[in-house]
Amino acid sequence: MKYGRLTFTAAINSTDLCNLGDIIQIFAVDIIYNEMKIDKKDIVNISVDELGTYQGEKVLLPIAGYFNYRRKAPAFPTSHDIIPVFLSLYTTSRIYLRKQMFWEKNTPIGCRDEKTMQLMRKRGYDAWLCGCMTMLFPRRDLTPTTPHVFIVDTEPELSKYIPAELMKNAEYITHEAKVDWKSSKEQIAQEMERKTKNLLTRYYNEATLIITSRLHCAAPCIAMGIPTIVVRDGFDERFGWLDKLIHLYTSDEYDQIDWNPQPVDLEEHKKHLLDMATSLIKREADYDAVSRIHDFYMERERKKLHMPFMVRAYVWMTQYFPGLAGFIRNTILRQFTIVGKSSKIDSKL
Repeated sequence: MKYGRLTFTAAINSTDLCNLGDIIQIFAVDIIYNEMKIDKKDIVNISVDELGTYQGEKVLLPIAGYFNYRRKAPAFPTSHDIIPVFLSLYTTSRIYLRKQMFWEKNTPIGCRDEKTMQLMRKRGYDAWLCGCMTMLFPRRDLTPTTPHVFIVDTEPELSKYIPAELMKNAEYITHEAKVDWKSSKEQIAQEMERKTKNLLTRYYNEATLIITSRLHCAAPCIAMGIPTIVVRDGFDERFGWLDKLIHLYTSDEYDQIDWNPQPVDLEEHKKHLLDMATSLIKREADYDAVSRIHDFYMERERKKLHMPFMVRAYVWMTQYFPGLAGFIRNTILRQFTIVGKSSKIDSKL
């Protein structure tokens, strides 16, 4: 049997941009495999668009990521040749949640956010809140001496609140990377992974502060021990776990931001998270480990979550008209996103 590595680049949308947050979650699975000493020759890449159609040798596939709408093909139920292991799933899709036999067969279900966990449990599925596997990123063993602030995909109006001293050493950057469609699917995947690794390496070596609205910029940077500030006009259900680790600043709190945050120590938590993940991948679920992670995230002061009207409408549409929702997302809604409003695409990635 082989071990799978889920890839997302085949699902890049028509705007020719790839969300590097998807790639970062792939690297989290690489960390787990490395700790388990899985031989690279036993690891195969499987595109998110092939989850339901894959044919070949049996593959045990850890699943971590966003599955709230159908891409080229439904993700669940997966192919009979795939043994899914749910480490960190986000979905509120009624289309997927109705697949009762599939979910009951593949428990326990590790959920990335509290909303997914609640919807799963409401239907009687064995689901647990596990947060994101990117919390396994290793803590850096250095502290940069030259100030360097990365401002990653934030609302333009935040700039007037950032202290002038920080702005002197600030660099705007985005997690949306341009894609060259003249390349093959394999070349695109390799190029996106290269860009993502370069970006994470820069954060690791250079960042004295990260200011971001991106879940998958904040999470790995917090794990790496980088001082991180998370800001957003409103936090939706995807962030329903991150508030355990760090304060989430909404736009009405921009004047209250602590611009000198301290790194978060998560080394003990990482050990427990790795124990949980390896037990699930070995198909020997350690419920003590799962429960420990679940309780860690559930015992928190919750940030009030808010989803803008257009986002709520889009999420509703994904339940019933996924094809149309995808078209609207790519052609209309993107201009209202942080990237669409700021238009700061960093060609150096």
